[in-house]
Amino acid sequence: MIVRIFKAQVVNGELAHWQQQVEDFSIPWLEAQDGMLACYPGKPLGDEREFVMVSLWRDLDSLKVAVGDNWTEVVLLEDEASLVESVAVDHYELFGQLGA
Repeated sequence: MIVRIFKAQVVNGELAHWQQQVEDFSIPWLEAQDGMLACYPGKPLGDEREFVMVSLWRDLDSLKVAVGDNWTEVVLLEDEASLVESVAVDHYELFGQLGA
């Protein structure tokens, strides 16, 4: 299984709009992808502006089908790009008893 961790620094004052975009577009899009097993959106505590989306994928092939050959790059939907100052994405392969 593959863990994809997306982080975005949201433009000051746009966190509510960003969260609505994620709820309306990103989560439904993720849920429609074959091989996407779970997704966990996280908003900042307090005054921070960093948002995170953790998604769990059956395998790397499933992730590639969903996001394309440039799977190591960030995917933004709708007008999300205008709502962020910076973005990053990292990938990890599960191991051990939970990853079996």
